[in-house]
Amino acid sequence: MPYVAIIGGFYDLDAVTANSAKARAVELGKALAENGFGLVVYFSDDMSLETHVVHGYVQELATSERSRCIRIRFAESQRGQVYFPEQQNYGELFDAKLFAGPDWEAPFYGSLVAADQVDAALLMAGGRSTLIAGQVAVARALPVLAIDEFGGAAGRIWSTLSPRFTDYPSSASHSLQQSVAWLRERCRIAADERRESVRREQLCVTLMRRRQTGVWLSAVFIALLTVFFLGSAYTPAPYLWPFLTISGLVFAGATGALSRSLIWGGLETTPGVSFLLGSIAGFVVGLAYLIPQFIGAPEVLNPTATEVAGTDKIQFFSAVLVALSAGVGFDTVFSRLKEKPGEPIAAPPASR
Repeated sequence: MPYVAIIGGFYDLDAVTANSAKARAVELGKALAENGFGLVVYFSDDMSLETHVVHGYVQELATSERSRCIRIRFAESQRGQVYFPEQQNYGELFDAKLFAGPDWEAPFYGSLVAADQVDAALLMAGGRSTLIAGQVAVARALPVLAIDEFGGAAGRIWSTLSPRFTDYPSSASHSLQQSVAWLRERCRIAADERRESVRREQLCVTLMRRRQTGVWLSAVFIALLTVFFLGSAYTPAPYLWPFLTISGLVFAGATGALSRSLIWGGLETTPGVSFLLGSIAGFVVGLAYLIPQFIGAPEVLNPTATEVAGTDKIQFFSAVLVALSAGVGFDTVFSRLKEKPGEPIAAPPASR
């Protein structure tokens, strides 16, 4: 439901014109209810636009009420002064909240800027505050319906807006129902534009995150290949083998986690967090895989060992592959550790 700020007053109109404007305001309230608007109102004296729009609005809602669809906003200094007769019998329709502080003017204009309070503005007649509010709404690019029938500040805003739209409503060519329907359509277009803006912003963030993840993945994968090359092409000293093994498990887990984020779109996690979680998962699962292997054949861990055998290298390659898979499914690994902290992660039996 779009919420429209109702702004205007009849203080500068003669009695006959003011009575006509009040009657039109009641019709306007009915049209707003029929088109599914919620209201944001600020004043409730008889010469303000809001009083009569609310009267027509509630009349139209009598058979299909919407809870809290009329938002009342006023300052602490106006406590007890802003009250609509309809609140007595239809209190569930109203949501009254105070502005911060005793001043009403600055918060009143500020409410037109807050995206979570107002979606559109409707102006009729009015004076200085209506003119300023209209300019604020126009500057914010809110959908604004200015009723030009009774002149005043709303007529001046109408003169500003009518050249911008080929179909901008006027009292000479549009009924109030048609004018409100035009405002409803503008609200729909504005909502679509906001959604598209959010989508583009999210897409931009996703592309930036994907680029960052790609850089991290490239660096970690190069580190993994380096460790893999040192462990396979050369025959390192046995005392270096634990360092190469642990490095391989960590870099393999991180590679798996970052690959998952890049390929499967899990970019809600930052590259640094993916690196950390993948490294931990790769280390834990890889070590759980190696422990049974070392129990069966711990030669390379023996302080007196003089060489790294080919079977040790095959064991290392297998552990790296296991750690890589653990990095890809790091969330599953941590879920299992959380749910069953006392149970070890299953590992294949010793191969020799």
